[in-house]
Amino acid sequence: MRTRSRRRSLPMITVALLLLMLTLVVGACSAGFSLSCGGDEGVKTYTDADYGYSIEYPGAWELQKGSNVDVTSGLTATNSVSVFDPDGASSGGSYIDLCEVSVYELSVTVDDSMMPDIEPQVEAVLADLASQDPSWETVEALSDTSVGGLTGFKTTVSYLMDDTPTTATLYFLFNGSIQYELMLQAATEEWDAQQTSFHAILVSFKPGRATAAGSSQ
Repeated sequence: MRTRSRRRSLPMITVALLLLMLTLVVGACSAGFSLSCGGDEGVKTYTDADYGYSIEYPGAWELQKGSNVDVTSGLTATNSVSVFDPDGASSGGSYIDLCEVSVYELSVTVDDSMMPDIEPQVEAVLADLASQDPSWETVEALSDTSVGGLTGFKTTVSYLMDDTPTTATLYFLFNGSIQYELMLQAATEEWDAQQTSFHAILVSFKPGRATAAGSSQ
């Protein structure tokens, strides 16, 4: 089986910046990452060799690396990884309960002063997604957030994956010319049960080094 997230890609333009939002990330494990076990605590650590970000996740969970974009417009993720609960919910041969991290290289360097310009563009993208999917509902409106020392935005939404009600919190975080997208997703009936794992993953997230636009990784 594989991981599956119900997300479509749409362009977002802000301050001459094209951002691809909401990508479907699946795929087999590949090179370019390190993985270590956390001993008695049953925690694994993923550290990305290319971008330097890291997350910790439950020892019983599994990791997949790679990207398979459902609908593409604009930029594509240059890096993505998902960790999933093999004992969690599944639908159509795919795992649902997961955390997903995607990385996008931007054409400009984003700082906190640009957040007021970026926020309405994120809202517009979410509105477009809602208009395309009749099952899409906003559970928590877009709001400011900070994760791993990065500022950005988050929202919680629900939708159907096949016939399975699904809930996800989406994070849009900015680190110089790098944009991180974090998604915590679970079947709605498993949402509350997964919160402890989701919280631990989220607070463990550490971004890589900030880069200026146009610089190489």
